[in-house]
Amino acid sequence: MELRLAQEFGAHLADGEAAARFRLTRIEPYVAISPRITLDFTGVRSANSSFMNALVAGLVEQHGEAALARFVFKGCNPMVRVLVEAAIDLGLQKIEGRIDA
Repeated sequence: MELRLAQEFGAHLADGEAAARFRLTRIEPYVAISPRITLDFTGVRSANSSFMNALVAGLVEQHGEAALARFVFKGCNPMVRVLVEAAIDLGLQKIEGRIDA
């Protein structure tokens, strides 16, 4: 399964509430049945931590570190990559209890 974020949200990912809705409606129903879920950031020029935390940290927190092996983050420019990595780290910290949810 591949989700093209630029087609869903445009070149600027900034709405954390929209990201949370997208995660709940477009990703969560497939986590248990899809062996691989690709989040394609091709065409995304910028993003903010609100969007990325709602999307990526939420996935990590909900499904744990092992689920990361099933997610592919494709087409990330350097700025988006940093935000994805920070959101992954945030999700892991929440799981470990180092940060309150």
